Amino acid sequence: MQETLITSLQNPLVKQVVKLQQKAGERNQKKQFVAEGAREVSLALQRGIEPEYLFICPDIFSPEKFYPINTEPFKQTVRYVSAEVYNKMAYRQNAEGILMVAHQYQLPLTKIKLSANPLIIVLESVEKPGNLGAVLRTADAVNADAVIVCDHQTDIFNPNVIRSSLGCVFTRQIALCNSDKFIEWASQKCIKTLVASVQAEESYYEKDMTKGVAIILGTEAQGLSEIWYKHADEKVRIPMQGKIDSLNVSVSAAVLVFEAQRQRLSGK
Repeated sequence: MQETLITSLQNPLVKQVVKLQQKAGERNQKKQFVAEGAREVSLALQRGIEPEYLFICPDIFSPEKFYPINTEPFKQTVRYVSAEVYNKMAYRQNAEGILMVAHQYQLPLTKIKLSANPLIIVLESVEKPGNLGAVLRTADAVNADAVIVCDHQTDIFNPNVIRSSLGCVFTRQIALCNSDKFIEWASQKCIKTLVASVQAEESYYEKDMTKGVAIILGTEAQGLSEIWYKHADEKVRIPMQGKIDSLNVSVSAAVLVFEAQRQRLSGK
C-alpha cells in the first residue's frame, strides 16, 4: 500500500532537498547530494549507492525501459510526493518524477582500479560544473578508466555536474588530489602524462596514445600550472585553423580521448 502523499511545501524533508539542490555549503555540511531523474537515479543505484531517501511523484513517474529502477530493496527510504512538491524540489519541472538523496563518497587516488592499458582524463582547477559534467560523459563514452580532478574548484556533487554528465558521475571512477600527487602516482604506474597546450609544437595525432596515458587539461582562462610543463612526459596541441587559439575544455577532452580510442581500436 502506497504511503501518504507529501503535499506540503513546508515539509522539513522537502525544505532539506531544496537546500541541497541550491547550496554547496549545505551539501558539504550534510555530506549529501541529490540525483534527479530516472537515468541518474538508475546509474547511481547500479553503482551500489544506497539512497537515504527516494522521492517519487506518482503523477509524473513512469518506469524507464533502458534505465530500470527497482525500489523494493529501498522501500523504507521511499517517500511519495505531489507534483507541486516534486517541482519545488526538482530542477527540471515535471520531468521524470524521481529524485534521490544519498551520502557523498570519495575515492582515493590509491584506490583507482586500472585496466591493463589505462586511459585517464585529468582536469586541473576545473571551475564550471557543466564542463566537468560534459567531460564525464565523454569519459563514459570511451570507457576511460578514471577522471582525476586536481586542485578542484568545483563540487563534484553539484547538481549541475550530475545533470550535465547525465549520471556519468556515477559510471566513472573519480578521484580528487593535488597535481603533484597525481604526477608521482602516474610515474609509479608507468602512465604517460600528455599535456594539452597551445604552445606545444606537435599535434595530438602525432603522438602514440595506444599505451597507458593520462590526458591533462587545464582551465580555458588560466591553462595549466607550471608543474605540468616541468614534469609532463609530452605536450601536444590541437591545430586551430580559425581566429581563436583554443577550444572549450570539454571539447578538447573529447578530441583527445577519441583520438586515443581511435588509435587503440585501429592499432594506430
